[in-house]
Amino acid sequence: MYLLQKEPQVHYAQRRPMRNVHLTEVEMRAKLDSGGSLTMDCSEAVTCLCKWAGLDDPNGNHYNGDGYTGTLLAHLPHYTNPRIAQVGALVVYGPETGHHVSMVLEPGEDPLLWSHGREAGPVTVRLSAQKRQQPAPATFLSIARL
Repeated sequence: MYLLQKEPQVHYAQRRPMRNVHLTEVEMRAKLDSGGSLTMDCSEAVTCLCKWAGLDDPNGNHYNGDGYTGTLLAHLPHYTNPRIAQVGALVVYGPETGHHVSMVLEPGEDPLLWSHGREAGPVTVRLSAQKRQQPAPATFLSIARL
């Protein structure tokens, strides 16, 4: 995945409104290919991935920059069985409005996730490893209707 290859240029910070959701995939690639950088947190990162994949805003806000992990939880259908998670499904960790969100990159018994939850990222990590690092519970969110 492109952002994994550009990891040194992708920085972590929680900022609102989301600033990168206005970029097209072409603009994002041009920015990074010319030596620029992106700064975002976990929820902005998965929101941008959905936009660049041609999906509707998983926050339900038409990519206006509003949203955070709790907005994803409020807008998308929930489930708990990782075995049924498909590519692109979101995984939110923690109670109430959530603490972190990642995205399924490869489905399976222990899905491979794309995660951007700290400066050293984005990274790929197995669900089992991510669950050891994040607060319970892990709730899956379906992007199928987007």
